[in-house]
Amino acid sequence: MNHYNRDSMIGVEVSVRLEHDGWLFKVGDKQVKIFNDPLSEDGDRELADRLGISIGEAWKIKSLAFQNYWPRDLKELRAMFPGIVGEDLNIQLFLLALFSMKLRDPQNRLWGVIIESSNSAGKSHLVKEILEPLRGLEDNQLILEFTRVSNAYIERKFQSISVDRKILYIQEVENAPSQLHLLLSEGKLILAITEKEDGKFKPIEYEASGTPFLVVTTPNWRGNQNLIHRCVTFSLDETAEQTYRIVRHQTILASDFIYRERFKAFKAGCGKVFRELWRKTPTDVEVIIPFLPLIEEKLRIQDPDTKLRRDYPKFLSLIMASALLFYPFRTILKQNVDGREKTIIIADFQDLLNVLPLVENSFQQVLSNLTEKERLVLEKMKEQDFWTYSELSKITKISSSLLRHKIVPSLEMKGFVIVDREGKSHRIELAKNPESLNIDVSNMHEKALNMINEAMAMLLLSGCQIAKSEISPIQVSIQENKLGNLAFQQNAKYPSVSDENNQESSSLTIWHTGTKMKEEDEDSYYLSVTGGGYPT
Repeated sequence: MNHYNRDSMIGVEVSVRLEHDGWLFKVGDKQVKIFNDPLSEDGDRELADRLGISIGEAWKIKSLAFQNYWPRDLKELRAMFPGIVGEDLNIQLFLLALFSMKLRDPQNRLWGVIIESSNSAGKSHLVKEILEPLRGLEDNQLILEFTRVSNAYIERKFQSISVDRKILYIQEVENAPSQLHLLLSEGKLILAITEKEDGKFKPIEYEASGTPFLVVTTPNWRGNQNLIHRCVTFSLDETAEQTYRIVRHQTILASDFIYRERFKAFKAGCGKVFRELWRKTPTDVEVIIPFLPLIEEKLRIQDPDTKLRRDYPKFLSLIMASALLFYPFRTILKQNVDGREKTIIIADFQDLLNVLPLVENSFQQVLSNLTEKERLVLEKMKEQDFWTYSELSKITKISSSLLRHKIVPSLEMKGFVIVDREGKSHRIELAKNPESLNIDVSNMHEKALNMINEAMAMLLLSGCQIAKSEISPIQVSIQENKLGNLAFQQNAKYPSVSDENNQESSSLTIWHTGTKMKEEDEDSYYLSVTGGGYPT
């Protein structure tokens, strides 16, 4: 077996990228892919075997590769959830909505996700797989999970804890408590009641504060329609092709023991990496989108209807979340206001390109999951501009109660109809253009780039300072005798990482491609790792 020596490591490029079928390591002119947990000892052994090097050298390479690893795009981020078959764009949409929790202004955050599909479609499985890496964070208080939650519970329980940036996961419900809407919209819920104490009734106030993130799975949403205005809604893929993909995946896992064990390890490693990405993503940042006037111009040409008033803020939140999620590749500015530092991220045109397919896919999903009665209602509504429930009932032969409480709310959530609830009789109309956010971005890139540069120049003139700029690749000079510092000393498992037999301080230059780091970190590389990877 050929081993790398110290001289052969000088000037070597080291990087790692996640693909759907494994972690792709690039070391100089070699590249290998391992389908395993790259942060485990087994991962080190496999990497060593594939590269023909010692385990210690494999540990060193892995540590350098993960030192500043960050997914380059949403496809790579989606690959961190191999336990979910298909649903690629829905997963990306869910993740962007989730990361919007970290935006500074609650008005810019999405309120949550509502996943509406039939029973056994895989809603709970999708949520479980995405949230699993985050369990245990914040002393097990990041995720608050319920199969049912009442108004009274929210009023009393949440007054004892802050629910700001907590994930509230409610399974298989049709109607979320009205208090949730108040909490999400106002960031505060105050309850004034009387309770009996020492035989006498006394006035008591309960207060719950903070803006949580709601995750709801439902076969048929009939909850507060105002709640969906700031939530992302989507349906799962219920096609025969998707069913076959799931069955095939389950068949392989059940029939091939070796593959199943390797798949479990690969999935576990992906979960560790995602957990660390979540932890490292900054919180309380501002995001600006300098090229928004270009989008507004496109939308004005399309003559959008009032539905856009609720969809546009969600669209902007997703763009902001993309800029935040991929912050290592965005321009970041620092601003000092009255002695307090504010972090500002400038969104890139790529953030718009990230979001557009997700919005379009969300529309196509709900379009393909319309029920027969929903399709009938939409077809009949084309005959005139405005309808009441009783009028629709006469023309469709569907009961007015079913239209009022199920069919029309479902069509409203999916964006096909607009309901005016101001008068005694609700007025229902077709949305002019359900695909109003289908924006043509051709010939926009150069203009967007100029607007981004102009915005950055104005911010710099106003006193902001650049905190980070992209430098790719980054040249890192590390002293050979400091390689042991790539991990906490008490956790370093391979003595060959630091050469104890030769204490010479020869320079080792590693080119770490496709990453950035803060300037203040360039001289100190202490991985928060166990055995050379992310925390377990």
